[in-house]
Amino acid sequence: MFVCRLWWGSGLRCVLSKEHRRRGGYWKVYHLAHTLELDSLVKDIVVLVKECCPPVRVKLSMRGRRPVHSWEKMVCICLLMVILGLSFRDMQNMVPRLGLPWDEPYPDHSTIHRAYHKIPLDYLESMLDRVAHLCVREAGWRSGLVAADSTGVETDRYEVVVKPSRRKRCFEAVRRIIHLKYHIIAIIDHLIILKAKITSYRCSDSQTLRSMLRRFKAMRGSIFNADRAYDAEYIFKRIYKLGMKPNIKQRNMLKGEGRKRHKYRMKASKEFDEQTYHYRGLIEAIFGGEESDEHKLKTRFRTKEHQEKWGQILAIGWNLKTLNRIRCTKQLKITPKPILHN
Repeated sequence: MFVCRLWWGSGLRCVLSKEHRRRGGYWKVYHLAHTLELDSLVKDIVVLVKECCPPVRVKLSMRGRRPVHSWEKMVCICLLMVILGLSFRDMQNMVPRLGLPWDEPYPDHSTIHRAYHKIPLDYLESMLDRVAHLCVREAGWRSGLVAADSTGVETDRYEVVVKPSRRKRCFEAVRRIIHLKYHIIAIIDHLIILKAKITSYRCSDSQTLRSMLRRFKAMRGSIFNADRAYDAEYIFKRIYKLGMKPNIKQRNMLKGEGRKRHKYRMKASKEFDEQTYHYRGLIEAIFGGEESDEHKLKTRFRTKEHQEKWGQILAIGWNLKTLNRIRCTKQLKITPKPILHN
């Protein structure tokens, strides 16, 4: 018995040593990435804004007085303000510490607010596509697991809702906080956000995903995971056209519904893989990472236009942090293993 205990103990120590080496590499990457995160964010945002040309509608005229603040500098400040979770006044105090490469005066909070208002939404969407492409190229990813999901975003606005009261046995008006929905499409292997969108909490997940897939690039050979909220015929059809395999959890069909109306849905039900579907939960790491910060998933912007910009910038910041983490992994000579072996 004593020999057996020693043998089992030595085997357990071998297993624990392997896990410890794996965790040690993870914590090395985690520590190095967080140490270089702020400097990497500032540097990458400056390069990204200089690469992306300003849109036509915000180009400055040659007439009149020369502007004091350049377009590139103000866009960098607005991006960093949202990513760091600061208000306009706090960002005004933070700008002198960032060391931006522009020999210009520091803007006040009202100037930053006007610059944020002028940034077009399509300009931020193209910037998100650019950052996602940089992350995919740095990671060397070609095909794998892609997933879609949504989560709630808290605001500081209230709405009046009529609810039944059990004690009074009547209806009464109650104030509750308005929540938004943060929809994303991401690569699960490296947690890279490909598309992001902010909508009302009343919007359907399947309708939102349909609009997001219209400008989605084809990723042939990949698997698209999603839950029952995205069970719709047009989503299956669009995913098949993009060269991907839909692996979406389906609801029970009604008896009166024919198979001809759900051609792609029936095809996907036969190809559904339960084991691969379990990896869909890894996309929650993105929401958990955003909620773990001090500002959490809460926005102070009140207009719909500003809230949509906030969602795009939030996704850009996440991808820049992911890019920094991938670079740190390569710097430490650690090779991450893919979830599914192609």
